[in-house]
Amino acid sequence: MSEQLCILGYYVYYKYWLKFSDRTELERWQQTKLKRHFRFIAKNSVLYKGIRDIKAYPKIDKEFMMRNFDKLNTVNINRTEAEQFAVKAEKERNFVPKLRGITIGLSSGTSGKRGIFLVSEAERIRWAGYILARLLPGSILNFYSIAFFMRADSNLYQSLGSNRIQFHFFDIYQDIKEYGKRLEHIKPQILVGQPSVLLMLAKEKEQGHLNIAPQRIISIAEVLEKDDEKWLKKIFGLKVIHQVYQCTEGCLATTCKYGTLHLNEDIVHIEREYLDEYRFVPVVTDFERKAQPIIRYRLNDILVESRRKCRCGSHCLALDKIEGREDDVFSFPGKDGIEKIVFPDFIRRCMLFADHEGEEDSRIVIKEPKGNTRRDGDYRVVQEVDGRITVYSNLTENEKQRVRKEFRKLSEEQGWILPEINFQPYVQEKEKKMKRVERENGLKIIK
Repeated sequence: MSEQLCILGYYVYYKYWLKFSDRTELERWQQTKLKRHFRFIAKNSVLYKGIRDIKAYPKIDKEFMMRNFDKLNTVNINRTEAEQFAVKAEKERNFVPKLRGITIGLSSGTSGKRGIFLVSEAERIRWAGYILARLLPGSILNFYSIAFFMRADSNLYQSLGSNRIQFHFFDIYQDIKEYGKRLEHIKPQILVGQPSVLLMLAKEKEQGHLNIAPQRIISIAEVLEKDDEKWLKKIFGLKVIHQVYQCTEGCLATTCKYGTLHLNEDIVHIEREYLDEYRFVPVVTDFERKAQPIIRYRLNDILVESRRKCRCGSHCLALDKIEGREDDVFSFPGKDGIEKIVFPDFIRRCMLFADHEGEEDSRIVIKEPKGNTRRDGDYRVVQEVDGRITVYSNLTENEKQRVRKEFRKLSEEQGWILPEINFQPYVQEKEKKMKRVERENGLKIIK
């Protein structure tokens, strides 16, 4: 059977056939898939030889996986050759070749540790069918032009292309302003990119320098802030901005037609380590990944469970948002002598609440000399190693005072000692993922 027919088969399977009547049926089906998966892993992974019970597998992280890379994978590829192969592809910007039929890639290393991922041909084809089932705005038989902005191309992404689906890779290391003519020429129905790139494109469109009208925008690779999402909807005239929560460890969540982000529990099993009533850290087992088994992989992300049931009827867990990384939680000395932790969402609120009262857009808006307004709400808030806070944003003195006021109010409400707050101009570094809230050195404070 041809590759395109296989992809079509998976598309139909995930879009139309695989349905669950309730949560119990979903979980029972997961257990069947896990048992079958562990039988294969127990026979083919040196590291996991003979292990068939999920609770017998250790919880792992990126450091563990890279340290045990050679014994963990089932395709007899060692870490050194995989890394050399992937680095060469990055340097030459040529992502077509495979290593003995296996797609090799590098994670972007947001957590400070670069990872390597392996994907077999069968896994690549299944992934393509799944992604198309989740993200195409209409039938797979329609014609689509997809503009994909990413740090690196991959055989994975090229799998999405066909005679009807034209896939156009845009290298984010190039000047985005130079992409205008190419974007207008291909007229993408689907625009895919990390929020920092989507915001730049939106700004070009708002200023009249870019004339495109995508039917669907898909945010990837970075946390999509609620206010950024709202602004993208406004500029592009869309009701929903879709998200794909995908990392080296798998495609973990996608957005439904109603704009709710759901865990992809039809391809991954997620254990939840709760931090409070709704926030949790996911521990991932991907029961479709065999070349590089992802079993009880503890991510460093904080997910927030939705309190509302989604209208789409899916029994996969709905998320309110991806709040950020666990090691970007801020820490302050408490007035009672006990260390206080502050989740990224509270830090973001300080920036949002410092906005002008009554403005339509819930962002800091700086007045231009002629009385017009421009969107200039980009910011980063960093807790330095010594505990101080640095706010990177292009603010007036009055706006800086409002930010200080909001942080002071938050510290009083939560009972911690407010450190020194400094301000610096905002500059988005294209080679780094955009992180609104960041703790320097990523000190892990949640066990």
